[in-house]
Amino acid sequence: MVFVAKISDDDPRPSYVQIADDLRSAIASGALKPGQRVESGRELASRYGVALMTAQKAVQLLGSEGVLITSQGRGIFVAEPQPQSTTRVGTVEQRLADLERRVQALESDRGE
Repeated sequence: MVFVAKISDDDPRPSYVQIADDLRSAIASGALKPGQRVESGRELASRYGVALMTAQKAVQLLGSEGVLITSQGRGIFVAEPQPQSTTRVGTVEQRLADLERRVQALESDRGE
């Protein structure tokens, strides 16, 4: 992998959160790309100098967020980005436009 593993004893965050944030940053920067295989839990533990359980907890956290996908017997992979935020923005904009139309209709009914 291209990125530098960073765990700081001075950081108040738990080690697994630091690992998850580091992997998240590597994905955001393009060092890890969607579909790319990520190191195994053992390899991550070795790279970061932590226990296997700590590395696995970081992978589980990112898996629960939909950032990583674990495939039994195949490995850990970077998930394809989900366009949720775009969908949500579109939905919010649509709801605001609907509300604006309703307010205008109410105001015109009241003669304002």
